[in-house]
Amino acid sequence: MPVSGDLSSRSRDKLHGLLVVGVAFVASMGISLWGKHVSEPEQGSPPGPPTRLGITGWPNEVDPLKTLQTARGSTRRSLLRGIVMLGVPPNGALDLSKDGTSVRYAFQSAPGKGPQPTRVPGVVPRKNWCGRQNVRIEKMGLFVEPDRAETPCGANPEEYLPEPVCTLSQIWEQARRRGVPADAAPARIEYYRSAAGPAWRFELPDGTYRFSLYGDCQRELSRHESIGSVPER
Repeated sequence: MPVSGDLSSRSRDKLHGLLVVGVAFVASMGISLWGKHVSEPEQGSPPGPPTRLGITGWPNEVDPLKTLQTARGSTRRSLLRGIVMLGVPPNGALDLSKDGTSVRYAFQSAPGKGPQPTRVPGVVPRKNWCGRQNVRIEKMGLFVEPDRAETPCGANPEEYLPEPVCTLSQIWEQARRRGVPADAAPARIEYYRSAAGPAWRFELPDGTYRFSLYGDCQRELSRHESIGSVPER
């Protein structure tokens, strides 16, 4: 009889041992898959179709600055590197039904963040990438260009732009003080990082008037201070 009890005890011990081995195997597989996931670079998503949702003033009185958060929400790159606005009238409200009117927002990520170029899993990248993605507003609505994960960070990768504090109509007011007639053709206005910091550049299509203001619109920048532009790619 004691032999039967010993066999039963050994069977339970064997079952418990198998359960422990099984749980350890599942846990190790989970850790392995998790490690593979975190070691692989984040990948971008294909751009979706154009949308008109979230565009302030669509379509005849679009405010690109109030639409900035909508544009930011459509990309996985959150750092603003600039805005280019074409066809800006004196009241600052863009009519997207007119030819030549458009908005381009340029975004990037912090070094090594956001979608990254593909690489062999487990291989450490030789350098960090910031990537770049443009978000546009045109006649068809707001849409995202393909992500460029292989774009390097540049000399000052952390110098992204703060939220704009001026309005487009305020910039036009500064233009009129500098002699630009109110009935002039719609302007090209850029929000960009200049040598002096955040800045606005105003320019008429025919090139007759061009100047740059500091980000708070309180002073005009010198030629040297105004150097800079919105990245294209």
